[in-house]
Order: sequence, then structure tokens, then C-alpha cells
Amino acid sequence: MKSKSCVRVALEWLGLVSICLAYSWGGPANAALVRAATHPLDPLDSEEVGRALAVLKKEGKVTATTMFPYLMLSEPPKAEVLAFKPGQVFRREAFAILYDREKGKTFEATVDVKKSKLVTWKEIPGVQPSVMLSEFDAVPPIVKADARFKDAMARRGITNLDDVAVDVWAYGNPDTELAKHARLLRAIAYFKGKSKNFYARPIEGFTAIVNMDERKIEKIIDTEVLPIPPNSSDFDDKSLGATREKVKPLVITQPIGPSFVVHGNEVSWQNWHFRFTMHPREGLVLQLVSYDDHGKLRPVLYRGSLAEMMVPYGHNDPHWAYRNAFDEGEYGIGRYSGSLEVGTDVPTNSKLFDALFVNDFGKLYTVKNAVALYERDAGLLWKHFDMYTGTNVSRRGRDLVLTFITTISNYDYGLSWIFHQDGTLELEAQLTGIMLAKGSKITSMEGHSHDDMGDADMKYGHLVAPNVVAPHHQHFFNFRLDLDVDGAENNSVVELNSDAVEPGAENPAHNAFAMTETPLKTELGAQRDLSFKNQRKWKIINNDAHNSLGYKTGYILIPGENAAPYLNEDTFLRKRGAFVNHAVWVTQFRDDERYAAGPYPNQASVADGLPVWTAFNRSLEGKDLVLWYTFCVTHAPRPEEWPVMNTHRTGLKIVPAGFFDRNPAMDVPK
Repeated sequence: MKSKSCVRVALEWLGLVSICLAYSWGGPANAALVRAATHPLDPLDSEEVGRALAVLKKEGKVTATTMFPYLMLSEPPKAEVLAFKPGQVFRREAFAILYDREKGKTFEATVDVKKSKLVTWKEIPGVQPSVMLSEFDAVPPIVKADARFKDAMARRGITNLDDVAVDVWAYGNPDTELAKHARLLRAIAYFKGKSKNFYARPIEGFTAIVNMDERKIEKIIDTEVLPIPPNSSDFDDKSLGATREKVKPLVITQPIGPSFVVHGNEVSWQNWHFRFTMHPREGLVLQLVSYDDHGKLRPVLYRGSLAEMMVPYGHNDPHWAYRNAFDEGEYGIGRYSGSLEVGTDVPTNSKLFDALFVNDFGKLYTVKNAVALYERDAGLLWKHFDMYTGTNVSRRGRDLVLTFITTISNYDYGLSWIFHQDGTLELEAQLTGIMLAKGSKITSMEGHSHDDMGDADMKYGHLVAPNVVAPHHQHFFNFRLDLDVDGAENNSVVELNSDAVEPGAENPAHNAFAMTETPLKTELGAQRDLSFKNQRKWKIINNDAHNSLGYKTGYILIPGENAAPYLNEDTFLRKRGAFVNHAVWVTQFRDDERYAAGPYPNQASVADGLPVWTAFNRSLEGKDLVLWYTFCVTHAPRPEEWPVMNTHRTGLKIVPAGFFDRNPAMDVPK
């Protein structure tokens, strides 16, 4: 029996490969996966995927070397979705990105799954689709079979290659001639031995560049030999040893069930109504969010999703300078999602949902329990104690949480949409997993200082274990928020800034400050940055809708933790990931503008996405608008985050501003 790669074992543990492959070029479906669509945004079911694959094969578009980076629902145009009424006939189309390994070409296809007809087929020249899951299995044997790899390991005293784990990275900065003509990946190495956590023992000074079209190593970069960290840093129960006293049970009970109602992918709870889906690239996507305001269903958000991530590392070592992961565009966070464990990943009162994807070879698989929906205590909702009468009036709050977790090699990311009873919608990103480790000569901080600029590991990282430095890095998240405040038409955007009023006749006591609202009229004018001094925020308003006080109805983006990029402005990465240049971008809606760095950032040699679209400088006055928000976690590692990081939480909120006449949570019963 062949030994399995570390990645494959990990994926099986996550549940990605545990469920039936329901179709093979249109073969028989798993009946449990069939659910006829009743809404244009329902994900493709197993029969529809099977038809799409059968059409592509029948039309001669699929060969033995064809790979499927993505196959998913082609979402109908927004206008069609908004016009849809229950019972109406609607289009059902599958969208596929295909990669012909033999020809080194990328294609896009659209298939009408109702008529079993190929609608569109086109080559997309000069692009590379995302890193595929199967490539994590394919790369290690290629690397280990190369004599140069064996020599590099021998230089480090390693002769048994079974002790070595090979990890895969996207190529990174692709400004090379080879990257224009070949599909490239990078491979790095770790000493696995008998340990479970090989990420703790990097084999430093080694990188291989692999040509995946030709299944060969193009180049090996073998530099300084550094000590392999001596400690495994395993964190399974046996390795951890004695643990602290276990806490007493905290029981969550809902004896008559949850307060939410689910019909397929549609959810209603506490005046909120929304849909959701799991997208193979974007992960958890929120759709058609509206609020029931005393019987009137008022639109808030048409579609909310992660539009790109970028994680640049700040170490100047040549083996690290290329490590700038576009976790969504270069990998795809939906297909890397895992099965949630009740009681640890999510609470015991969670309702769980499976996600259906197509793998690299055109076969269906299911991620069991990929999404969780649950209610949680939200603390004090509102309160007032009347000191004159001794009367207390207060309410306890409740939240509804929709969440999933994705794992891309060492890092784990949880993304949650949180619905509040006061009309607030929150997005929370959770960062955990294992920090990327760099081998180092340093075993202890004794005799060293981070002020010692002569040592790069001290300057650009922090020691977290003997011979292990975790380099500084940043995590950039860009979220696309297609806000439809009281409808998609006639929305505008204003910027809110608070300033102290100059002392004088208007401010005789020197205490006055004012908030000003400035319209952002064009896309270039709406490229905006944070201002702590001004407590800057942004509001999407509807010019046609007003509350009883005369305010235009609106929703405000409330920023959370954030930081500016430390990448130099002239770096190729800042060009490729230009969405990090500003915290806020606003665009006039287009169906085909979905990804902040463009649809194909892997090995991209030109800027795409937000900087390209906003260069048209379209009007933002009285239009259907999309708000793009970039936030950043700057990570200067600590020993307390090793071997596994405690969860770091960050995110954003959108809160009603003039959307209601008064506090919408006043009607929450005691």
C-alpha cells in the first residue's frame, strides 16, 4: 500500500475526501445530494453538475489531461435575481474554469444545465488558475525524485527522504520570463521524522521551483545550511502531557429548538432574512440580506463575500521574499474548507450544512458539516435603571452566527457573518493555526536583542522556540459588500469625518466638534484611507428613501483593527495586490467585477481588479454601488502563539444610520 502524503492525510482528517464521488463524467448521482433548485441562487445539485460535466465531455472539451480548478453555479445577472418571483422559471447555468495540462492553456465554459447545452467556451490567454488540491500531492514526488534535492538534503545530514515533508506554495512574484509560459509552483521542505507537526522544523535555505506542465524541477535554490530545530512542538493529547483541571460543564440548551427557520439555503431570524452559499473560491457568501421592518421587507445587502486575501512576509531572506500568499485567488478558500467539530469548532447547538464541490478531476465530493448556523448569548442588549423610582428595564441580547473554517497549509481562518437584533451586521475573521516558521541559528534571546540590526532574524522576526523564528507578516482581507440600502437604485456614498471646531465665535468654550458628511462622487475620489484623528467612516445612503425624521436611509461601515501595508510602493506585489493601497474603494456595480485583485492573480504579471475598474472613474451618485473594504492584521509573533496560535479576532460592522426611526431593538421582549 502506498504511503499517503501529509496533505492528503490532513485533508482526510478534515473530511474533504470522506464522502462519495457522486459523478464521474456524468455517471450515476448520489440521490442524497439531489435537491431541485427553487431559487436562482441555489447552488448546483449533483444532477446539474453531472449534466455540465457530460456536456463538456460530449463537446470534446475534456481530455485525459483536463483539470477542473473550479466548477460552480454561474450566478444569474443581478437584475434577473431581483426580479425573480417564487414559481417563475429561471436560468440554471454552470460556470467552469478548466486547465489543459498538456497544452498549458486555461479555458472558461458556461453550460445550460437545463438544456444540456454548451453556452460559451473561450480560452483565457496568459493566465494561470488557482493552485489545485491535487498539486499538493503531485509536487512532493517530483521534488524527491530530483538528484539536486537529494544533494541538498545530504548537505544537511538527511539521507532518509521519508523524514522530509515537502510543502507547496504558489509561485509568488511572477515577473520572470519563465512564468509567462509555464505553470510554476514552489516547494519548501520540513523535517518530519516521527513528529506530527512538521511545520515546527523547517529545513531552511532550500526552495525548488517546479514546472507542473512538464512535471520537473526548473530550479533549486540551495543556500546557507541552518540548524534544523530540535523540538517537534507536537500538540496532540499525548504530546501535551498533563493538562490543567477541566472546567465544569457549560451547557447550551434550546429545549424547543432554535429561533431561526431554514428553508434550503434561506434563513429567517429576528426580522432578518437572507440566503447563503459555499463558493469554491470565495468560501461562505451571504446573499439577499433584508430586514423585516413591521411587515415591510427592506433590502440591506445583495451579496457579501471575501474578495481577496494577501499575506506578505516581511523577512528579506530570498527564500521568504516570494512568500506573499493570495489565499483566495491563488488557492481558493471554499475548496480548502473542512468539517466542523461540534463542541470545539462550533457550539453544541449548531445546525450544520454540507458543501458540494467538484474536485480537480471533475468528480463531485462533499465536505460534511462545512457551515454552521447557531444562536449565542450576546450580553446586554439595552438597559436603563431609573435612579429616582428604582425601576430597571433591560433586555438580554441574542446573536445569530453563520460560520465556516478554511485551512490553507499552516494557517486556519474562520469567517463568520453575525446578525444582531439591532439591525447591525458584523463580519468577524478568526486567525489561528500554526505560524510559518523559519530556521535560525538563534537558540535563545540571551545575548540577543531586537535592537540588534546586524541579525536579520532578530530584525525581521521573533524567536518562538529554539532555532525557530516566526517572521513578521501582515494579513490583508478585502471584503466586497454589495450594499442595496432600501434597494439597488439611487444609492450614494458619503464620508463621515469628525473635527474639532476652531476656537472663536462658533466655539467660545473650545469644546465643540462637528461631524461632516462629504459625498464621494466618483470611483477615483472614493479611494479612501482610515483616519484615527477624524474617526472616519463611510455611509451608503438611498436618495429616495427617508425615515420619519427626514434622514436619508443609510448603513455605515464601522472599521475595526487595521494597518497600512509595509510593502514598498514600488514592489511588484503592491502592483499585483493593489487593493491593499486603500482601506476603502467604491465602484459602480457590475456583475463581472467580483475579485479585488482580478479573477486570475496566480502568476499575474499585470495589475487587475480594483485599480483597473476604478480607473474608468464612473459616477457614484445615485447608482447601484459596491463598497470594498480592506482590513489588515499586522502580526509580530510572540512565544505565546507557539506551537499553535490562540484565535485572533478582527473584522468590521455595518450599522443602520437613519435606516430606522428609532432603536429597532426596542421591540425585543423580555
